[in-house]
Amino acid sequence: SYLLGAPSCLRLPVAARQSINRALLSVKNPNLTYAVLIAGHKLVQFVRPRKTALWAEDLLVIINLINSSSSFRASEGSWTPLCLPLYSPDANVFAYIGFLGKYGAPDVCLVFISSRDDEFFNLSTSKHMVATQLQESSALGQIQYALRKPSFSIEEVESGGYGVARDVHHFVYVSTAFNQLVAPCFAPPYTDKRLQQQLLRSYQEAHWRLHKRNRSERMQFVVSNSHSMLVWVDRDLELFVTLGPLTSRGLALAACSRLIKWIKREEQTLFITPQMW
Repeated sequence: SYLLGAPSCLRLPVAARQSINRALLSVKNPNLTYAVLIAGHKLVQFVRPRKTALWAEDLLVIINLINSSSSFRASEGSWTPLCLPLYSPDANVFAYIGFLGKYGAPDVCLVFISSRDDEFFNLSTSKHMVATQLQESSALGQIQYALRKPSFSIEEVESGGYGVARDVHHFVYVSTAFNQLVAPCFAPPYTDKRLQQQLLRSYQEAHWRLHKRNRSERMQFVVSNSHSMLVWVDRDLELFVTLGPLTSRGLALAACSRLIKWIKREEQTLFITPQMW
């Protein structure tokens, strides 16, 4: 997420997302700027005013903040000033941070952002209201289950009839329409932490080449001793696909096309649509 500048979303069934949306939208507070639900390092949902964007970079600041200190988990609710550089680079906002351990979900966190410094108690009440709704609708349990469950695998794409497992080892798909990304869990040959780190650096380098050197280039195919990588850029996506070192450009293109079809089919479970008050 941090390397490519887009948050990673928790995969959830559509019905669970709808329950989460209803719970967050039930908060009625004119001094509330954003409401963000996070599980671990993954984005679950956020709500914003109709005329105020919440940029991906600011979301990453929020996700990094709540995971930066164990003291947030130990408290029923925390209140801290926060700078969101794309929302307001010259002024702080205030964040209510409330983990939902009391409701059986210690890794799920609700964050409320306000421009006022006197909203702690109002937002604390709102947190309990939202948490209760999530618990009663079973959405909180589904979030916990999805967080414990490994991310989807290349084999899942294969089982859907899209025939990519033979060629594709890993991929990262960035939806530029949603400013969010998804990636499968690591699988052979990337089960070793050192190899995973090397792969992530390869994605970072490919992202740098894409955005810094020649923005008009829509496709790149790079081959090394350990792997080949195809970068596919379209109007609403960036796709980084890692394949075997002997995979041809033609096979790589065909695998990418099949991957995109599967992701489009699963889009409602993989990505979130921001809700607005």
